[in-house]
Amino acid sequence: MTTYFGIWKLNASIPPAQDPKVELQMNLAFQAMIKQDLESGVIKEGYTFLEGGQGYFLTGDVTEEKLHESLIQWSPYVTFELHKTIPLVKSIESAVSVSRARVAMIVPA
Repeated sequence: MTTYFGIWKLNASIPPAQDPKVELQMNLAFQAMIKQDLESGVIKEGYTFLEGGQGYFLTGDVTEEKLHESLIQWSPYVTFELHKTIPLVKSIESAVSVSRARVAMIVPA
Protein backbone atom coordinates (compact mmCIF):
# COMPACT_ATOMS: atom_id res chain seq x y z
CA MET A 1 0.00 0.00 0.00
CA THR A 2 0.98 3.62 -0.42
CA THR A 3 1.74 6.40 1.99
CA TYR A 4 0.19 9.78 1.22
CA PHE A 5 1.32 13.24 2.25
CA GLY A 6 -1.68 15.49 2.67
CA ILE A 7 -2.16 19.18 3.30
CA TRP A 8 -5.43 20.08 4.98
CA LYS A 9 -7.02 23.53 5.10
CA LEU A 10 -10.10 24.74 6.94
CA ASN A 11 -12.80 26.10 4.66
CA ALA A 12 -12.71 29.80 5.60
CA SER A 13 -15.95 30.49 3.73
CA ILE A 14 -17.91 28.69 6.44
CA PRO A 15 -18.33 31.06 9.39
CA PRO A 16 -17.80 29.70 12.91
CA ALA A 17 -20.88 28.80 14.92
CA GLN A 18 -22.41 31.79 16.71
CA ASP A 19 -23.28 29.75 19.77
CA PRO A 20 -20.13 28.80 21.77
CA LYS A 21 -21.83 25.56 22.87
CA VAL A 22 -22.36 24.50 19.25
CA GLU A 23 -18.77 25.43 18.41
CA LEU A 24 -17.56 23.30 21.33
CA GLN A 25 -19.69 20.36 20.17
CA MET A 26 -18.26 20.65 16.64
CA ASN A 27 -14.68 20.83 17.92
CA LEU A 28 -15.23 17.79 20.13
CA ALA A 29 -16.70 15.89 17.18
CA PHE A 30 -13.70 16.83 15.00
CA GLN A 31 -11.34 15.75 17.77
CA ALA A 32 -13.10 12.39 17.97
CA MET A 33 -12.84 11.94 14.19
CA ILE A 34 -9.10 12.67 14.25
CA LYS A 35 -8.59 10.32 17.18
CA GLN A 36 -10.46 7.56 15.32
CA ASP A 37 -8.29 8.03 12.20
CA LEU A 38 -5.12 7.90 14.32
CA GLU A 39 -6.21 4.81 16.23
CA SER A 40 -7.29 2.99 13.07
CA GLY A 41 -3.98 3.74 11.37
CA VAL A 42 -5.48 5.74 8.50
CA ILE A 43 -3.49 8.73 9.72
CA LYS A 44 0.01 7.95 11.00
CA GLU A 45 0.77 11.49 12.14
CA GLY A 46 -0.61 14.95 11.66
CA TYR A 47 0.38 18.50 12.41
CA THR A 48 -1.09 22.00 12.42
CA PHE A 49 0.90 24.94 11.12
CA LEU A 50 1.53 27.59 13.77
CA GLU A 51 -0.65 30.08 11.90
CA GLY A 52 -3.61 27.73 12.42
CA GLY A 53 -6.31 26.81 9.97
CA GLN A 54 -4.15 24.38 8.03
CA GLY A 55 -1.52 21.72 8.42
CA TYR A 56 -0.34 18.40 7.08
CA PHE A 57 -0.52 14.67 7.72
CA LEU A 58 0.99 11.37 6.68
CA THR A 59 -1.15 8.32 6.19
CA GLY A 60 -0.42 4.86 7.41
CA ASP A 61 -0.61 1.95 5.00
CA VAL A 62 -4.12 2.56 3.72
CA THR A 63 -6.06 1.82 0.57
CA GLU A 64 -7.24 4.67 -1.62
CA GLU A 65 -10.83 3.73 -0.87
CA LYS A 66 -10.31 3.84 2.91
CA LEU A 67 -8.49 7.17 2.67
CA HIS A 68 -11.26 8.62 0.51
CA GLU A 69 -13.85 7.42 3.02
CA SER A 70 -11.92 9.05 5.84
CA LEU A 71 -11.40 12.39 4.10
CA ILE A 72 -14.91 12.76 2.69
CA GLN A 73 -16.31 12.93 6.22
CA TRP A 74 -14.64 16.35 6.62
CA SER A 75 -16.51 17.93 3.71
CA PRO A 76 -17.34 20.83 3.51
CA TYR A 77 -15.36 22.01 6.56
CA VAL A 78 -11.88 20.97 5.39
CA THR A 79 -10.25 20.67 1.96
CA PHE A 80 -7.30 18.46 1.13
CA GLU A 81 -4.36 18.34 -1.24
CA LEU A 82 -2.96 14.80 -1.49
CA HIS A 83 0.35 13.55 -2.83
CA LYS A 84 1.12 9.87 -3.35
CA THR A 85 4.64 9.12 -2.15
CA ILE A 86 7.39 6.58 -2.56
CA PRO A 87 10.25 5.99 -0.11
CA LEU A 88 13.24 8.27 -0.64
CA VAL A 89 15.63 5.32 -1.02
CA LYS A 90 13.47 3.94 -3.86
CA SER A 91 13.46 7.36 -5.52
CA ILE A 92 17.26 7.56 -5.39
CA GLU A 93 17.57 3.99 -6.73
CA SER A 94 15.31 4.92 -9.66
CA ALA A 95 17.34 8.07 -10.42
CA VAL A 96 20.60 6.06 -10.39
CA SER A 97 19.05 3.44 -12.67
CA VAL A 98 17.91 6.08 -15.16
CA SER A 99 21.34 7.76 -15.08
CA ARG A 100 23.05 4.44 -15.78
CA ALA A 101 20.70 3.78 -18.70
CA ARG A 102 21.48 7.23 -20.16
CA VAL A 103 25.22 6.63 -19.86
CA ALA A 104 24.86 3.22 -21.50
CA MET A 105 23.08 4.85 -24.45
CA ILE A 106 25.82 7.45 -24.91
CA VAL A 107 28.96 5.44 -24.13
CA PRO A 108 29.36 2.27 -26.19
CA ALA A 109 30.39 -0.78 -24.18
